[in-house]
Order: sequence, then structure tokens, then C-alpha cells
Amino acid sequence: MKRLSFNRHSFSALLLLFLAGVLQSCSQPGIVRDPTPLVKMSSPYALHKDWQIQLDKFKYSDSEGLYFAENDKAIFFANPDGVLTSALKANQSRWTDQVNWQRKFNEPILSGPTIYQSNLIIGTAKGSLLSVSQASGAIQWRAELSSEVLSLPVIENGQIFVRTVDGKLYSVNAGTGKINWTVDHQLPNLSLRGIAPVTYSDGTLYVGWESGSVQALDAKTGQTKWQTQLLVPKGRTDLERMVDIQSELVLKAGRLYVLGYHGKLAALNPENGNLYWAKDVSGFRDFLVDGKAVYLSDENDILHAYDLYTGTEIWKQEHLKYRRLTDLSFYNNNQILVADGYGVVHWIDKLDGTIVARARHSAADSVRSKLVRVWFDHKRLYLQDTGGYITAYNVVPSDWYEFNRPNDPMGIMKTSHKESH
Repeated sequence: MKRLSFNRHSFSALLLLFLAGVLQSCSQPGIVRDPTPLVKMSSPYALHKDWQIQLDKFKYSDSEGLYFAENDKAIFFANPDGVLTSALKANQSRWTDQVNWQRKFNEPILSGPTIYQSNLIIGTAKGSLLSVSQASGAIQWRAELSSEVLSLPVIENGQIFVRTVDGKLYSVNAGTGKINWTVDHQLPNLSLRGIAPVTYSDGTLYVGWESGSVQALDAKTGQTKWQTQLLVPKGRTDLERMVDIQSELVLKAGRLYVLGYHGKLAALNPENGNLYWAKDVSGFRDFLVDGKAVYLSDENDILHAYDLYTGTEIWKQEHLKYRRLTDLSFYNNNQILVADGYGVVHWIDKLDGTIVARARHSAADSVRSKLVRVWFDHKRLYLQDTGGYITAYNVVPSDWYEFNRPNDPMGIMKTSHKESH
């Protein structure tokens, strides 16, 4: 969930500080609403806990830039308390054997890890960008940036592209930590806490800014190729005028897809920023794109699918409204995977938006612990929650499905590699 951030001191911003404190526990700025009750259903999937590791608890708002990373044998993850962990994927008999290594840093980790060769790249609350060894967690180099590193580091052609909370975009040499160039962008008085990573393609960086603009930059120099003001602030207060682009931009089928808060879902020409189509929908979570549609959750946790080329709405799913959904991810070729803030994982049919399966995270408490990140790898799910738990589950047929479909004639349990957007 996003939290409000203040980028400079002003009288109006100070007046909104109280509102920010009240609203930061929501999935978006607005009135706190009760989640839609779940409709009873028979689920074909069940979660079988393979292993679990518990770290310190943390605030949901500090988890926006944290992701899982993996190699063949290990999975890597960080907590905002400053602990970076390498854990074996395969189940071990003891917790001490499950963990390869852990390293405690003297500053909160807010973004990463991202794998680069034999190292991991992470960003911290004190403005440090660090490269550490995959094998041991030992620091290889440290780069000091201007402020909190909130965006997931993106690495291409030996360059790390990362954004800081004060509106700067950096290119950093991935081998040495030397800063190549910096771009500074003026921010509005008020914005959501959290920054989307840049999108890279063929020497060009695409960036969605908190000001509602989309920019294309030369990846080698940081020079602007084009800039489009996609979202126009409206309203009398800074709160009403928020037009953050918090979702990661997606390049697919020769078009650049952008989702803005208090704004639009739009398809742009990546060569010049011209508009193909736009739909009035507000969101801030990362969305998905395949060869047919764009799939997203809006600011009220309503799921939508839009035609890739025309923007026509294909379906809408409202049964998860106000349930504080995580980012979406693909699950095999036919389904979308999403978790809610109340410890439940949902599988959605891509074709019509039907909820086809559901399972509960065993460590989640509806009051104290919220799911913040889901990672799918074949039949394995990795979940991170604010209680500090990292849990590895195997997705298996439920008792209901075993009884009703013993031979699995529909092939519902067959999975494939996670699709990339």
C-alpha cells in the first residue's frame, strides 16, 4: 500500500500532514473502507507449507521497493529492518540449514535485491546503493546517493538505473559503483510513497514521474528524447491534485503502457510519446500485459482487463474490492495471481475475470500481518508479510479437487514458467 510523502515544506503540506498520518494505513489515500467479504467457493488449489523463516516485523509502507531474487539454488530477500537473507529453495530439516547466510546492515533496506552477475544490488533509507556478494553477503562497493533509494534497481549493459525519493534518477556503474549521470525532476508538494522502477528497451529508459509526466531518456547519457504530460493535476488541494505514476511502465507489442493515480491507463508510441488510446482508471499497483490484454487493479482493488490494441474493457471483477491487493503476477498461461492484505491468495481466470481458486497464508493475521509480496516459480509460491515471515509453499490440488477430479482431466494443476511482462 502507498503512503503519502512530502517533498518540500509548505503551509499547505503541513496542513495535510495530519491527513497523511490518518490515511497511510489505507491501500490508497481516501476513506478507510471495510473489505468486501469473500464469497464461499470450492478451490482446486491448496497451499502446502514447505518452509518458513521469520524476521522482524516492519511497516507496510516500507516494502514498496522490496522484491525476491533467485538463482538456481537460492532465493534472496530483504526486510526494512536491514537484514538481507540468502535461503536455499529446497526444504532443509533445520532453520539453520535453510539459511545460507544473513547480513545485518546499519540502515533499513528499502529496495532490491536485484541480481547482477555474482552480486546483489540493494538500496537503503540513508541513500546508499550497495553491491554485495551472492555467496556471502560481503559488500563489494557502496555508492552514496542523495536520498532514500525506493525504486527497484534495474540493470542493463553494466548500468544500474535507480530512483531516489527526492526526484533524482541515477545511472551507476554496476561493476564499480561510480555514478555515470544524474537526472533531476521537480516533484509536486505531495506524492504517494514508493517509486516505480524504470523500464529499459534498446538503449532507451522510460520513466513515469510523480508529476504525471512520462519521459524517454537516452540510457548512456540521460538526455531527454521526449516527454509527455500524460496526467494533468486537478482539484483545489495537493491531495486532490496527486497524479503519481507509481506502476512500472510496460513495453509490449510496440506500445508503452502507463497507469497513473487519479489518472488514466494509456497506450503510448514509445518513439515519440504520442497517444494511441487512454481510459479513465486510477491505479498505482504494477499491472500485467500479455499478447491480448492489459490486466490491472484500480485504486479500489477492482480488477480490470482491457484490450491491448483498442483499450476496450473486456471484463471487470469487483469481488476483491477494498481488500488491499498486492501487485499482479501471471500464474501459468491462463491465470493471474494476486494476494490481498488479509492473508488470502487468489487465482483469477484471464479470459473472463472469474476467481477460480483461493488459499490462505498460514502465518497471516488479519490485524497484525499483511501480505506484501508474492513470487511464483513453477509450482512454488514465496510470500512475504509484514509480520516478518518469508514462507515457501508448494501449490497442490485441494482435498475438494482430489475428490471431484481425481484424474485431473482439466489439467488445472499443470503450470509453466512465470510469464514476463
